[in-house]
Amino acid sequence: MLRLLALTSLVALSPLLVAARCGGPEAVSLEELRRDEVPAFDYGLYCDATGRLEGDRSAVFLVHRSAHLERVYADAQGGDARALEVVRQLEETLRHTGEAIGDQALGVVCGTLPSCTVQWRHLEEFIPSRGAGGLRLRGLLAEGFTRRARMKGVENAIIAGALDVLVVGSVLKAGGAETRSGVAEAERMAVEAARVEQLVGADGRMALEEALTQEARLAEAEAEAAGPRCPSGLKELERYHPRMSEPPSGVKAESRLWVDYVAYWEGRYQDLVGGRSAVTGRVELKPPLKWESYQAFRDRFQQALEFQRRVGKAMQREAGEAAGTRTLLRGIEQPLVAENVGLGHEGGWLTYADQFVIDEASLGAGRQPTVHSFSNKQRAFPNKSIDESIKQLREDIQEARAKYGGTVEVRRLGHPLFGRKVGVTRVHLVYDGEGLTPKLQEALADEAFNRGIELHFHGR
Repeated sequence: MLRLLALTSLVALSPLLVAARCGGPEAVSLEELRRDEVPAFDYGLYCDATGRLEGDRSAVFLVHRSAHLERVYADAQGGDARALEVVRQLEETLRHTGEAIGDQALGVVCGTLPSCTVQWRHLEEFIPSRGAGGLRLRGLLAEGFTRRARMKGVENAIIAGALDVLVVGSVLKAGGAETRSGVAEAERMAVEAARVEQLVGADGRMALEEALTQEARLAEAEAEAAGPRCPSGLKELERYHPRMSEPPSGVKAESRLWVDYVAYWEGRYQDLVGGRSAVTGRVELKPPLKWESYQAFRDRFQQALEFQRRVGKAMQREAGEAAGTRTLLRGIEQPLVAENVGLGHEGGWLTYADQFVIDEASLGAGRQPTVHSFSNKQRAFPNKSIDESIKQLREDIQEARAKYGGTVEVRRLGHPLFGRKVGVTRVHLVYDGEGLTPKLQEALADEAFNRGIELHFHGR
């Protein structure tokens, strides 16, 4: 079995695994692949006369060089014996490597969704081809990974965080329905969604969209995170470069969060060095957070995710109850609840509503749909005065209206309103009600009412 991916590419391309499992003098670094000047095609670059791949590095470069990879697949399609042997080795290795990634990565860093969405970011550069050969290799890699991950009982959303890049890469991220608009684009993305569904199933496709959404949310939250960051100057920034094998005092090298931090730091550093923009919508690219700031940021992000999930579950329960008993969904006759729905705004800005609820009773030809959007927030109100809390509420109302109100285009594939521009009927704000006194809740509710927004308090 070749060491093509099982060792070499994991060292070079997945920062989370560097120094954790793999190593070797033959590893090809990501920077080396980026600097690669593709020579004229020749089988001798990669294999002997019989098609046997020679060494690890040649195979890595073959997979990375899209035109060469597709040439080999085209020759194999035509029956060329040497090409068929090369393809056989590549496919066998990719399938087994997917399983190896599942074995190695899941136990180290896939305890939470953000870890996984960060983990696979550079594999897109390893197999960049969108041709038949590249898609075939991605599919085999994902097939092995998915099989092993499901054997370990990993949730679909976590699997999808990897499938995002392994299978479809930037199809949904950079060129997909969640970032582009127009009827023609919507139709094209419906076709792309069907392709993805063939590879990973309906549940996998939905989880993939969820993973992409959470990755975008993670990027936005990181851009807004408070706390010290590393210097912005590249030369000075290099001095802060974390090493997987050299964690801070009291932190184990295999700690999930430390492994994740090293990958996050390395990815941000490469973005800054390469001049790549990580800006999505209104998210600003900044120097990486320092370790202590990153810890606090991830803790807050995880708490926010858990609160959002609790609110979402409460809404789903209410949707199945009698209309007169509902609170969050009060006044909605036939609620259809969706979470993390992409909403397109004028100028190309994209936001994700925590919950996006439509009244199915309002759907129909020539009718204006009733649409409600929800923003979930956890605030440290117990530590604030009533005046300070009201000031925070006003800021949250302004943000909620800007992100989730007005006329929006629904970007969620499979949603009844997909591709349509609709006016949001009402914007809701849901606060975590834990620790809030009745007096404070009343003051906040009165302010929200006066400003024309519906405010809810949700506890455990």
